[in-house]
Amino acid sequence: MFRDPNKISDISFIGSGISASFTILNFLDLIKNGPKLKNRLSIHIIDKYPEFNTGIPYGARSGSSTLLITSLRNFLPEPELTKFIKWLNVNKDWLLKEFKNEGGILSEKWLDINGVDIQNNKWKDIFIPRRFFGYYINEMVENSIKELTSQNAIEINYITDEVINLSKENNTYTITLENNKPILSEKVILSVGSLPVNNLWKNEALIEEENLMFINTPYDPQLEITLKNVKHFIKNRADKGTNVLIIGANASALELLYKLNDVSKAGDHTPNNFVFLSTQGRAPDAIIDEKRKKEFKPIHLNKLQNASTLSADSIAEATFKDIDLSDEINLGAASTVEIISSAFGSLLEKLNETELEKFACYYGNEIGKKQRCAGVHYSNTIEMLKADRRFEHIAGRFVDLQENNNNYFLKYLDTNTKEVKTYNKEFNLIFNCIGGKNLTQNDIPKLILNLIENGYCKPNESKIGFHVNHNLEASNNLHVMGPLLAGNVIDNKAVWHVEHCGRIIWISQILAKNLYNYFLEQDNNAEVSQAKIIHKEKETNKSYFEAVINKKDWDTFLDSIESYDFYHTYDYHKLSVSENETPILLKYVNKEVQIGLPLIIRDIPNSKYKDATSVYGYVGPISKGLDASFNNLKFSKGITNYFNNNNIISVFSRLNPYIEHQHAILNNFGEIFPQGKVVNIDLTLDFDSQRKNYRNRLKTHINKARRLCTVKASSSNKDLQKFIELYNENMDRVNAKKYYYFSQSYFENILKSNDFETTILSVVDNKSGEVIGASMFIATNSILQYHLSGSKNEYLHLMPTKLLIDEMRVIANEKGCYNSFNLGGGLGGRDDDSLFHFKSSFSKDFKQFNLWKFIVNQEIYDELVEIHKVNANSDYFPNYRSNEVIK
Repeated sequence: MFRDPNKISDISFIGSGISASFTILNFLDLIKNGPKLKNRLSIHIIDKYPEFNTGIPYGARSGSSTLLITSLRNFLPEPELTKFIKWLNVNKDWLLKEFKNEGGILSEKWLDINGVDIQNNKWKDIFIPRRFFGYYINEMVENSIKELTSQNAIEINYITDEVINLSKENNTYTITLENNKPILSEKVILSVGSLPVNNLWKNEALIEEENLMFINTPYDPQLEITLKNVKHFIKNRADKGTNVLIIGANASALELLYKLNDVSKAGDHTPNNFVFLSTQGRAPDAIIDEKRKKEFKPIHLNKLQNASTLSADSIAEATFKDIDLSDEINLGAASTVEIISSAFGSLLEKLNETELEKFACYYGNEIGKKQRCAGVHYSNTIEMLKADRRFEHIAGRFVDLQENNNNYFLKYLDTNTKEVKTYNKEFNLIFNCIGGKNLTQNDIPKLILNLIENGYCKPNESKIGFHVNHNLEASNNLHVMGPLLAGNVIDNKAVWHVEHCGRIIWISQILAKNLYNYFLEQDNNAEVSQAKIIHKEKETNKSYFEAVINKKDWDTFLDSIESYDFYHTYDYHKLSVSENETPILLKYVNKEVQIGLPLIIRDIPNSKYKDATSVYGYVGPISKGLDASFNNLKFSKGITNYFNNNNIISVFSRLNPYIEHQHAILNNFGEIFPQGKVVNIDLTLDFDSQRKNYRNRLKTHINKARRLCTVKASSSNKDLQKFIELYNENMDRVNAKKYYYFSQSYFENILKSNDFETTILSVVDNKSGEVIGASMFIATNSILQYHLSGSKNEYLHLMPTKLLIDEMRVIANEKGCYNSFNLGGGLGGRDDDSLFHFKSSFSKDFKQFNLWKFIVNQEIYDELVEIHKVNANSDYFPNYRSNEVIK
């Protein structure tokens, strides 16, 4: 699996922990199941330690008997959880044997408590040994690499060395290693994990004196080696006794306390006393008070739910107050963390990107420190020691060690009094577990320091993460993955901690998709195919079928089509996709006939399959050079082959009432279902005739609104913020689903796009001077769409939305370039509800709105319905996703 290092690698991973492993797994999965890449990819995986794919927490450096800080169900999201449990069921015998061999009395107790559940394969509520997951992820990565290597799709080169510098010339990175030749790479993934431990004393990994062992880095080189040295130290002091100080109260601190008490036999020497020193002065909580949990309300966060303005500061302030409230009633984090996190999480969704980044940088980790939870096995260890009067927890920060007659005493800054104090007992064994360095320090790893000094990476305000763009790039083709992403906004979500497996999996999927799409676009297949297509079209006049994924080719195709809507554009598709979704335009050409079908390709959870859907709005196929008598046999055959070749099981699209010949293109190809009607204002009629079609009551409302209000075109960022505020208020009023709440970037990108023309109109109440309503209209070619709208609750009696629609009609007539003004239909496409009644007051020109549904592989479709245990009689399509809608 080794290659010539002088050749340019496609991708190089610096660091091979869990962040790198999940990125590799997701990336290789896309290579296996997506459109084939033209060239074999070469990948370097570089780590300074000889153990790959696991990192410190899940590899040999942490040992085989350290346990997760959370239950398995809270450790892994689906579908990874189900995959892992299946693997555990197959491998549990040898895993448990290794666990038992390394562990002691506490490990024996763990086996006794969980033995029956393990025997019955009930893993979800168990705090399993972390090493189990390390073995699993390593096997998954190795199997995936082996499969694709055998197919000649990739080649892998593992390198054990430390990267000390990175430089770029002519779009190629040179990776400088400490002990080997430099590596050349087109893309680099910086996945080195957290920054090293911040040495507290004498700046050495291990300091050993006559009466003292001070350990700054417990996991270097391995925890088991550290503990072996510790046991030897304690044994030599058997006649004197040993007092232990653990600085910090995080997962590492709890693990060390647990391991120090997990002795292998009763005769082993154990420390006399244990002391924790942490700022909060308390260990992570483990006990859930179910009764009081149901009664607890985050009152300060709840007050903000209806606030007109929100900021990172206000959300953080309310969060800290609710945490303090739980402290006052002695209700621990284990009981409140889900409630408080859910409350401030829903508020974060309403912040713009600037405020989200501020929250991620300044508040996320601070809140996390106050909400730490742990497993009951760790809390039981503390309670056991407390019962023996051998445990104490001090609230303070480490200052120094004071030597007195060859004995060492702790000096610390007391959290409550802010005074420096000296603890009254000596310490002999001290562990530093306070966490890592930050990016402002000069003694960080040479690679990180060089990246900053050379301008390739810029620390963000969190001081523990690098600023990245939406592609997770710190610089062009230099991606960051893992803990160094702290302090960023990723996919419209604030990220301040990237060590939880669920979060790592989510972000790794984003990065993997980015990498895959990059190599698809870089693949010169597109240019070669296009040249061949043009040649075929000119020379042989044969039909061809093509999948378009880049903006340039997408836009070129639209330019060649006579009629399309803004819903068909690349930009609208790009801003509409979510995680695990890819926009694509399926293009068919046969002589003078051209057809394009825009779709969103989605992964189907818990399977290797995919399905396709349309963006929200009015989409369906667009075409040129055909009429109602079009024979769609070649088209349907070509597109079905594409679906089958790419594991796409079902396809759904909302059709566009204003685009001709969609029925002819889809005739006898899947099924077309009528969904309802939409209301159209015919702009080809003269101005007065349009208004004559208004209901009399509507005219009265508009006339009144024009007397009391003024309409203005919105142009500034302040206007946009007001529109977003009014739109969200509207969604709150109608109890809209989360799907209808859009991010700040969604609105900003709509306005930025040159693919369509966007107009925002606002209504100002003349008396108060307040903006009371606003609407967004989007136009492409001859079609004008009423897209989004919002009004202030207390001014609904002035009917601002009716005035806005009428004003847009006036503007459209003045421009004279539109034929149709689509107001849309009722809720969910219905034409018998209050929303449709409101819209139909403008016009009785109704157009039929249809849905297209196509099951590509009925057998797999039925299997998915059965696997997902959904109601087989549900009208939702595809049926196997109906539970997602319910959730």
